[in-house]
Amino acid sequence: MTGGTSPHPDDVTEARGRIADVARKTPLERSAALSERAGCDVLLKLECWQPTRSFKVRGALNAIRSLSPERLAAGVVTASAGNHGQAVALAARAAGVHATVFVPHGAPALKQRSIARLGAELRTDSATYDDAEEAARAFADDTGTVFVHAFSDPAVVAGQGTIALELLEECPDLREVIVPVGGGGLIGGIGSVLKTLRPATRVIGVQSTETRAMHAAFAAGHVVDVPVPPTLADGLAGRTDDASFQLARRVVDELLLVTEPQIAEAIRFLYDEDAVVAEGSGAVGVAVILSGGVRPRGPVAVIVTGGNIDAGLLAQTVGTGGRGTRIPL
Repeated sequence: MTGGTSPHPDDVTEARGRIADVARKTPLERSAALSERAGCDVLLKLECWQPTRSFKVRGALNAIRSLSPERLAAGVVTASAGNHGQAVALAARAAGVHATVFVPHGAPALKQRSIARLGAELRTDSATYDDAEEAARAFADDTGTVFVHAFSDPAVVAGQGTIALELLEECPDLREVIVPVGGGGLIGGIGSVLKTLRPATRVIGVQSTETRAMHAAFAAGHVVDVPVPPTLADGLAGRTDDASFQLARRVVDELLLVTEPQIAEAIRFLYDEDAVVAEGSGAVGVAVILSGGVRPRGPVAVIVTGGNIDAGLLAQTVGTGGRGTRIPL
C-alpha cells in the first residue's frame, strides 16, 4: 500500500485464512441499552475479546506470516503504544523468532507486562510514540531486523480489514460502522473492504480531542504534527502518515471527536450495561453515540477495539460514573 493504495479484497480474504488459527472471529452483539439510547440497532464488534484483547493481533499476524523465512530469521521490531506491541510479540512467538518492541515509557503497565510476558524484548526509553518509532526504525537499520509498522504496513492494513468481512457476514443489512482512529490502519482496512463490497455503508471514524492527528490532517488537507497530552485513549496516541491519510480520506465518510469525560462515561456505560471491559481507545465509538455526536441510522456496528485497561483506572472510572476521572501521567 504505497501512496494510500487500498488493499484489494482478495488480499484481505487471503489474510483471513492466514490468521484464522489465532485471531478469533469476534462476536457482534446487540447492545440493548445503547440501541435504546440511539433509537436504532447498535451492534458491538468485540475485538476486546481477541487473544491479546485488541484487534491488533489481526494485522501483526498477517504481516509477520507474510514474511519469507529468510527475512523472518533476522527477527522483527516495532514501535507501539502497547496493543500493537503485544500483537507483534504474540505473532513472533508463534513464528519462533525474536521480537523487540519500543514503547513510550508512559505506556500502560498492563500492556508493558503483556509484551514482556509474551517473550519480546521491551524497550521503554522513549518519551512519546513518535520517539519510539524513530528508535525502532534506527534499530532495524542497524541490525537488519524487519520493522513492522503499526498502521501503514500493507499487510497490517489487510489484516485489520478482515473485520469488515466478518461484519458483512454477521450483519448483511449493515448501514454504518463506527471505527476508532489512531494512525489510520484499522479504518483504512475496514473502509477499503466496505467501500468495495458495500459502497453504500457509511464509515465513521472517531478520535479523542487529545489524539486528533488524523482529524487535524483532514482539516489541513495534509499530515500535520499534533502534540499528544496524557489521555484515556492512549491506544490512539501518536501520528498518522501520508499513506494512511490518503487512504482514510478516500474511504471515511465522517471523522468526529470526543472528549476525555465522554470517553470515561463510555467505559462506564459498557461495563455497567453490557459487561464489556473496554480501554479508552476502544470506547470512543460508544462515546460518540452517547454524547450525541452522531445519530446513527442503524443497523450500526461499533468496533470496540481493545480491553487493555489497568484495573485501578477501570475501578476509578467506573466508580466515578465517568466523572472526575484523573488520567494517569
